[in-house]
Amino acid sequence: MTSKIRILGVLLILPLFSISAVTAFVDIPSASALTKRDYYYLNDQHTTASYGNSVICGDHYCAPGEYSKMQQELSQAQQGKITPSMAMSGHAMMSSNQTSMTQMASGEMVLKLSNANLPIVIPLVKGLFEGKDVFYITTEASDSTVADGFTKFTNFPVTYAPALGKAPASSLANIYAFKNGVKGSGPLGYQPNVVDSIPGQSNYSPLWKVNLVEWKDASTATILGSEKEIMDAFNSGKLTIAPTTIVVNCPIIQWGGSMDGTISPGHMMIRDSISESGSYGSAQVLNIDTTKMQVTFVAHRGFAPDGSTIYYIATDASMKGPADALGIVLANKTQNTISTSAAADLYQFSNGIKGSGPLGYQSGVGSTKQGDQYYSPMWRIQVVTWKDPTMATVLENSHDISSKSDLTTTMEAGFIVNCPFFSADTVYAHIK
Repeated sequence: MTSKIRILGVLLILPLFSISAVTAFVDIPSASALTKRDYYYLNDQHTTASYGNSVICGDHYCAPGEYSKMQQELSQAQQGKITPSMAMSGHAMMSSNQTSMTQMASGEMVLKLSNANLPIVIPLVKGLFEGKDVFYITTEASDSTVADGFTKFTNFPVTYAPALGKAPASSLANIYAFKNGVKGSGPLGYQPNVVDSIPGQSNYSPLWKVNLVEWKDASTATILGSEKEIMDAFNSGKLTIAPTTIVVNCPIIQWGGSMDGTISPGHMMIRDSISESGSYGSAQVLNIDTTKMQVTFVAHRGFAPDGSTIYYIATDASMKGPADALGIVLANKTQNTISTSAAADLYQFSNGIKGSGPLGYQSGVGSTKQGDQYYSPMWRIQVVTWKDPTMATVLENSHDISSKSDLTTTMEAGFIVNCPFFSADTVYAHIK
């Protein structure tokens, strides 16, 4: 990795710049691959190439009065006045897909995304590590049947991500699921799953290889709380272990510590509040409730490769600098996915149009999204830098990025961040 890439990697973990007072709003079209991009700063015509000069609201012609109402609600959202009940309404949902440009007193342009940050509530699942409770979320699975099963089990969408099946063995940890034995809260109806590591250990990874455990005589089953206990029972001929090729993304949110005391009980860092400004802050979790079995994350708005709206959370990073800066877990083993098809590219911006991205500039653009064959929550961070920042425009999709390659440089930052993507519908359905 060149020294320049290392410098950009360091840049990516710098705190966001504060956005100063603004003077005027100029609307731009909602994200779309068909949207004209030669008039962002000139007028407020909400038009697309496919509809000529017709005024468009989201994906349809505006009804009489609809555009004005949409702008009013967008303005409320930008001022932080939108409420959860408004967000659940159809018009607020429409306004969430709008973008606008703000001109700062200095003359700089800022991309304003309505609902740039939203609280998303995700179910927790209880597991066991060395006899102590751990609590984790499940966001993706490499097997469609498992993804569907976890979706039903947690009542929360778990994305089928076949690319995770390409993750090298060196990037994986082990999780043990019980097919029979003592009935309990596990996904298969029996005792909780057992994991082989927790955050703070060098062998921890949120990417778990699924191993199926089955007692030969279920009537003699007992609750096993650790990998060692499982292996002892296996070596005694009491049960079988069937390794699978299934990989699940299950970041641990809270843990009880290790038996030898080298790892203390802990949890992901918690922040006090959420802001519409888009600031990533130094933590990504708002609340952990092991009674209600749910965790509230900050969901950050960005662009899918086709320009549509996506949201993502951040749970862990493969290097300490980015992990500490974002207030997330260090999971060094995921670094082993960086040169494989188990990872995908997420473009973030180091200069240009200011906005709600992690470096204080425009929001990021993913190279894939949920439902794509190559989608993965393991993101290789690609840093886009404008050669001349005064020439910067908003880049909303993959085509935009490639079309401006002569005006920008793109450098791999050199680390992986685990950022599961969610649709806007999922976020609104599970908003706090």
